[in-house]
Amino acid sequence: MKLHILRCGTMRVSETIPFGDAVSLANTRRQLLTPDSKRVTLPNFCYLLEHPQGLYLIDTGWCREISPKGSYDARAVRSVLPAPLAALYHPQVEECMTAREQLAAMGICPEDLAGVLITHLDADNTAGLRSLRGAKRIILPEDEYFWACRTVYKARQPWSLWEDLPIERIYYRGSPLGPNRWAFDLLGDESITMVNVPGHTDGMAAVILRHGSSFVLLCSDAAFSPRNWREGIAPGFGFDRKKMMVGLEWIAQMEREPGCAAVLCSHDPAVTAKMIEF
Repeated sequence: MKLHILRCGTMRVSETIPFGDAVSLANTRRQLLTPDSKRVTLPNFCYLLEHPQGLYLIDTGWCREISPKGSYDARAVRSVLPAPLAALYHPQVEECMTAREQLAAMGICPEDLAGVLITHLDADNTAGLRSLRGAKRIILPEDEYFWACRTVYKARQPWSLWEDLPIERIYYRGSPLGPNRWAFDLLGDESITMVNVPGHTDGMAAVILRHGSSFVLLCSDAAFSPRNWREGIAPGFGFDRKKMMVGLEWIAQMEREPGCAAVLCSHDPAVTAKMIEF
């Protein structure tokens, strides 16, 4: 199988988000008000999998409407995101770099996608979803959907980005995989498995892509870089630090497994590969 790593824009966020090691409402408020001098630029990755049963996109990155001219545009951002999220993310996406645009450059239209997998409903994962409406399936864990209108998630996961789309909700099941032993085998052959890794959100999925004895782990926002699990530093944005730490321990174990071809984070600035074959 081939995994194409698509950089779909960036976000300029508080330096405490990737390595803050503390999660609280007070910290989130401070992150919203962080001056530019205390922000870092992080990439926003999504992934295209060439699978024997079709093409699968994991997450979507930012949409063109958020950055019409390929640069940061505060007014355009606020036209797509609520003001607090616009202040949190400061997103932009360069010309020709949305998921839809990169797929088109590869000769792929949304109707060619066997599925779009959404790991969780935060805006940086769903903003580009509407432009991919023609995909055969749009797949989201039920646990993530269930919590989207509750507590803090209602503020950080705007329904306007996806509520009118034909989303197929899947249910995690008991599994030997994951920090809390919940997973969903999408095709029934363990080649694409969505694994519940709570902490950043309750229902968030990491994705294990397996071919023979080799696998790639896409850990979504359970970590922002290998430093998180190798040094035991939790990200500073989420809902439950203790669950984050359990998830990081699981990621570290997976990295040590024989056959691990790569562990990828959705916002790791050190990622330079464009494609992984395994």
